[in-house]
Amino acid sequence: MLATPVLERIGTAPAVLVDELVGYVAMVNAATGNPAVTTAARAPTDLLDDIRLAVAGMPAAVAALLPDALLGVHLAHGLGSSAITDVVADRHGNTLGAVVALDIDALLTRCANAWATWKESSPFLPTGSLTLEVRIAEPADDTRAGAIQFLLLHEFGHVLSAGSGFLPDWWRMPDGVRVANDYDFLPLAWDIDGDNRILPRREEDFAGRDRVRYYGEPQLDGVDMLPVYESLQQSSFPTLYASTNAYDDFAESFATYVHCVLLRRPWRARILRDGAVQHATDDFWSSGRSAPKRAFMERLLAAA
Repeated sequence: MLATPVLERIGTAPAVLVDELVGYVAMVNAATGNPAVTTAARAPTDLLDDIRLAVAGMPAAVAALLPDALLGVHLAHGLGSSAITDVVADRHGNTLGAVVALDIDALLTRCANAWATWKESSPFLPTGSLTLEVRIAEPADDTRAGAIQFLLLHEFGHVLSAGSGFLPDWWRMPDGVRVANDYDFLPLAWDIDGDNRILPRREEDFAGRDRVRYYGEPQLDGVDMLPVYESLQQSSFPTLYASTNAYDDFAESFATYVHCVLLRRPWRARILRDGAVQHATDDFWSSGRSAPKRAFMERLLAAA
């Protein structure tokens, strides 16, 4: 796979990878109580075209980082989320690269803003008066390829962080974890406690953050939406998804930086009560609270 162009690494997974992927996702879903049942998928041609279009439209600095790290982008049913990324290693434990699986059912019918709104609403139980609306694309870019591109930027953040020293290796947790300051990205918002758990720094935590769950059974009431988003605005997390763990913090920081700063596209959430705006997120990457992460992303992509 590493010897082929990146755009040719997209499609149906090799059988051995399907077997491992299905087993891995089943284990993750069982641990989190997610009832999804994973099977391999063969994508229609138009969806494969949109995936390739999404990757081809990424900035050159991102494209330069992928050839030695990304083994492939493959399709599945029933992942339990929009996508999942994990490493592939040889029999000696040496990391060869990372593979991304996309859930075909999450992507077939949703354009960019509809997909982002669906995903970001998933931590909250529905309520009659409050709704969340997320915009990641202007009308001309509100396409299925736009949704796939943002999703893949998030997953490529996971790909690029694997074995990088930015964060502890998630596949080796909790063994072999060093102190927080030994990692490049981790101490920007996270710390490691005596039990090798990665926890947000005290000034980054907020009420309700530990109950934020994406894709599974919502743990937050709809009425929690407003105070949670108001608290998020005081943190260094670019999105609510970023606040859930250090790995998704890196992936969301990477995705939103490329999306908003390099591609100059929006990421904005609004909370509405009966259609009236109650809260709107700021432009994170133009705010002072983004400064340490902005400097990190600038260094990463300048090197590429």
